[in-house]
Amino acid sequence: MPKVHRYHNRFVPALLLLLTMSIADASQLYRYTDERGNVVLNRTIPPEFVGKGYDILNEKGRLIERVPPALTPEQIAARDAEQERQRQLEAQRQEQQRIDDELRQLYSHPDDAVRVLKRRIQDIDGVVQLKRNQIESAEQEIIKQEGIAANIQRNGRAIPDNILSTIKNLKKDIVNAQADIAELKTEREKVLEEFDEKIKRLEVIMQKQATDYHSWLQQTEQTSAATAVTSPAAQTN
Repeated sequence: MPKVHRYHNRFVPALLLLLTMSIADASQLYRYTDERGNVVLNRTIPPEFVGKGYDILNEKGRLIERVPPALTPEQIAARDAEQERQRQLEAQRQEQQRIDDELRQLYSHPDDAVRVLKRRIQDIDGVVQLKRNQIESAEQEIIKQEGIAANIQRNGRAIPDNILSTIKNLKKDIVNAQADIAELKTEREKVLEEFDEKIKRLEVIMQKQATDYHSWLQQTEQTSAATAVTSPAAQTN
């Protein structure tokens, strides 16, 4: 008898739990709309109406849970598209946050970025001017060598190969220098664009304005345009 008593005590809570769950399930009501559009209240719900959505009520008729209708393929596609859009927005937000953190580490004020930009542009302009000087020097040397060649021809002699080779090499140097200038101008534009974005972003995240950036930018662009028109490279055929 003691063994039976212990067995009974061990399983009573589980039996009571199952009994309670059965009573709770039996007390629930399902409210749904049938194929005729009528609202039906029943202890069970046919499988064909589950996907259309239904309400679960307690024994007093109060709403416990509202199960929404199953999504259509179009709604699923729209939901997935919206989720992807939100994912991309979050990725962009995180990337912008990373960029902002890097900017704060590099610069304590937008003017710091302006100073770096000015040095970069000054360095590029210095190399461009050097290339232009090389072009001008080569053009002057070509004029000199062509003058020598013309005098030789007037005297009825053939132009020496070394003069012809010198002129050819000088013209090649001019072409190469012009190509270098074109690359430097492209680099200059990229640097200006890159730092313009940085400076404007620094002004936003730090809520501080760059002191003379905008006036300097306008001035340097005007100077660059004027130099391009009057440079020897621009006039070389």
